[in-house]
Amino acid sequence: MNNWLMFFLIAFLLIIACGGTTTAPSAQKVVATRTTNSNQISQPAPAQPPGQESRPEDKYACVINPDGYCIFLGIPHGAGLKPNTDHIVDGDEVFLFSMNEAVAVNSAGEILQARGTPAFNGDELARHLEDGMTDDEKAFHRVMAIMFPIRNALMYEIGEVSHTEWDELVSELKMRGIKDKTFTDGATPKDNYYGRKDIFEVAKNPKGKDIHHDVMKFLEEAGLYFLCHVTSDNFGQMLQDTHPEGHDPCEDAKITEKIPF
Repeated sequence: MNNWLMFFLIAFLLIIACGGTTTAPSAQKVVATRTTNSNQISQPAPAQPPGQESRPEDKYACVINPDGYCIFLGIPHGAGLKPNTDHIVDGDEVFLFSMNEAVAVNSAGEILQARGTPAFNGDELARHLEDGMTDDEKAFHRVMAIMFPIRNALMYEIGEVSHTEWDELVSELKMRGIKDKTFTDGATPKDNYYGRKDIFEVAKNPKGKDIHHDVMKFLEEAGLYFLCHVTSDNFGQMLQDTHPEGHDPCEDAKITEKIPF
């Protein structure tokens, strides 16, 4: 048989055996890049945000360190919004990028869905333009950028944070009257809550106690009440509909007048 004819016959049989087509590689899922201590942050396209219900459950605890502070297990957020600016900075206050190109991402680098779920260990800020986002989504990411440093201060860095620095961190909460009051006469500890000033004092002097419940309640409620102020009524309704205990956080916040960004 002619060599060329034999070659084409073998090639034809191979194509039939493989189904007649070649399979293209699956598209790679590219996610937003987490922040690092560098001014050079890449900006790949974001992944579709997953549902918040897919996020792992955090089991919080804090341990009394040699200086007497109750320090949480976990890792501080690597960046946050510097008070009274639009600058996203790292822990050394080195400028990384602007707030209008910042989004909150989870530990896998996936952009967080705008909901009432509180920050988790591993959440960070990443550089990605907010083009195409709704006003509620932009407000959500700004709230997260403000809450990350507050979370760091209470959970990990309380020994280094001064009263003046704390007042700057919570200035957006103070402006809106969020967590102004403390109540400690509840029938059970679960009924108690601390305001901005008192939670800082408790964290500064935990008196050898595990204060993780008090700190986490402050952070979760402050974040929800903050969202109620800066998002639409429809977003507030979603916060109520998805609250794990059926609460209406915007009603609990006792807002008389919304103060948006």
